[in-house]
Amino acid sequence: MGRLSRFGASPSPSPSPDPAQVALYAPYCDGVLRDTWLIQALALLAVGEIEGLRRLRPQGEHPFLLRWRAGLAPQETSFCELRFPEAPELGYSFERPTHELVRWLMDLLAQPLIPPCTDPRGDLPETFWRWLLLGELPTGA
Repeated sequence: MGRLSRFGASPSPSPSPDPAQVALYAPYCDGVLRDTWLIQALALLAVGEIEGLRRLRPQGEHPFLLRWRAGLAPQETSFCELRFPEAPELGYSFERPTHELVRWLMDLLAQPLIPPCTDPRGDLPETFWRWLLLGELPTGA
């Protein structure tokens, strides 16, 4: 799972998810169409945190740290905490069904690095930020 270290996750390799776990999450996470990303996202789910980089337009960026305590099943609640190391006074705590967290991780993992970007940290998908900041429900929720 070399991609996991790309996002600042724990350097120790996480175990591959159980095939039963993949089958359990697949209906919620486009698993048939995006099986590779689902497997990697479930492995990352076990890590419990990622470091990422929110890119701003037209310029700038905000590094972030997302930590979670995930539920075991797709509909169980995950308890999450989002922090910004450069702005410690900013932070969000929230709860979401675990399948939503897995979908966000899948989208993060699926992002290509686009030149001239040299920072390997990914960003959470726009659906995450729109939900967090504007209250928009994620599609498929």
